Amino acid sequence: MKIHHLNCGSFCALGHPVLNRLLPQLDQFNLVCHCLLIESQSGLILVDTGLGLKDISNQERYKSNFVFNHLARPKLDVEETAFMQIIKKGFNPKDVKHIIATHFDSDHIGGIADFPDAVVHVLKEEWEAAKKPITPKEKVRYSPIRWEANPYIETYRTQGDDWKGLGKVQTIKGISEPIHLVSLPGHTRGHAGVLIEGQSPVFFTGDSFLLESQLLDKPYPLPITAYNQLTHDNPKQAEETLKKIRLIHQQEPELAIISSHDRSLFLRSLAQEEKD
Repeated sequence: MKIHHLNCGSFCALGHPVLNRLLPQLDQFNLVCHCLLIESQSGLILVDTGLGLKDISNQERYKSNFVFNHLARPKLDVEETAFMQIIKKGFNPKDVKHIIATHFDSDHIGGIADFPDAVVHVLKEEWEAAKKPITPKEKVRYSPIRWEANPYIETYRTQGDDWKGLGKVQTIKGISEPIHLVSLPGHTRGHAGVLIEGQSPVFFTGDSFLLESQLLDKPYPLPITAYNQLTHDNPKQAEETLKKIRLIHQQEPELAIISSHDRSLFLRSLAQEEKD
């Protein structure tokens, strides 16, 4: 089992380049959309897909999530799509058999339409939120056009808090490797992380934190607090989840804990991949 680290979408954080010019210290907010490509006996597995070909070529689709597009201002580079990066690595996109989605925000599943034969694995709570949004944030964030082309959706419920205070799915259908969905609620109703066990274990935590400074519980710029309030469906629950992740980080320093958008964590992961 080999893990490749992909940046499937570059963003101008906090929505406006003017803000970065006014506050140079916010240069650290240049964000990525960190996704994983896993070579396995079960075929190629993607953890999130980032933005897809249709996000870039179809302006109506791109405009379907007005709030995201004006906050994140994605670069929309076709070369950053998972589809194109898979080809560049010498693989066939048709060999992507499974997609594990941390959640159904546009920047995390925009590319699933590029892999229509892949099975999409997601927590049941997230699938229910996407299909029948309840809160105002849910009604804004989900765009059905992102998943309508994918008929194969497998949903899962976690049982209890049996893994370090978090719920874990013991088996993902069709995947023989030790890869697990872990419930990390707060950012969305059914937000999940992905635990990849093995010799060099990885815990991919999606949007549980934006910057590594949050994981390390260090001071971070006030705009991050505003970002959390704006993007987390349940900010209080998200903070409780982050506290559990911080505790895991303290107790298991050998476990690589990464998130979706921190550029420094992505570059560090990429450097480690090149060494392995």
